[in-house]
Amino acid sequence: MAAWLSESNGGGGGGGISLPDFSNIASQLVNVEVTPLLLALVLSGTIGMERELHGRPAGLRTHVLVCLAATVLMQSSTVLPQLAGDDATIVFDPQRLAAGIVTGIGFLGAAAVVRAGEFVRGVTTGATVWSVAGLGVVIGQGAYGLAIWMTALTLFALIVLDVLPSRTVVYRRLSVRSDGRDLPGLMKSVKGILIQNRSRLQEISGGFGREADGGYELKFHVRCRDPLCAPLILERVRTLPGVNEAHWSGWVR
Repeated sequence: MAAWLSESNGGGGGGGISLPDFSNIASQLVNVEVTPLLLALVLSGTIGMERELHGRPAGLRTHVLVCLAATVLMQSSTVLPQLAGDDATIVFDPQRLAAGIVTGIGFLGAAAVVRAGEFVRGVTTGATVWSVAGLGVVIGQGAYGLAIWMTALTLFALIVLDVLPSRTVVYRRLSVRSDGRDLPGLMKSVKGILIQNRSRLQEISGGFGREADGGYELKFHVRCRDPLCAPLILERVRTLPGVNEAHWSGWVR
């Protein structure tokens, strides 16, 4: 069968409709190189699973799809020139393709970052999405050893380096029950107390805007550099106007 079949009303030259040749699809399915795709699936899946276990919105499927897409695009830069043959009018530049992938995935990674006031979440997840895109570029170029090392070091950064700060920094949750008369003022006062005691407010959650047992419960996720300051922080928060009850409700990791 010819590479292209021409159909026309008169069976002749111009005005025909060109149809692609599908006769070699079976041979392409048999001869396709699936090792890069399988490796991308496994390596990006391990990184995505780590994010999934932490309850992040960009989890297993997102990381796998990003890596697979980057791998396929990079593979196309080597496969398509072979299909094009000696056609000098078609130019393939893997470096420019890789730059486009990295730039495009950067927008997807930025979508994982959420900023609400002074609180920023999802920065690490955005970085891992961008990393698996780079992982796909490396796999698509055939540098499998480099890809495996990159995956191992990425997991090291996500797991091991996540544990190290706990040696010097403690994350705890401060629960405060208020009468709800001046919640903005209460939050500002609590933040001031935390700053004075070398602690940082990471996030506010819980009962803001929800009535429970005659009051409002706020949960302050606190990063304490000096755990010995916890009792002093609690004592000062309990003396604030409008506070009915305050207590540390546990460790946060």
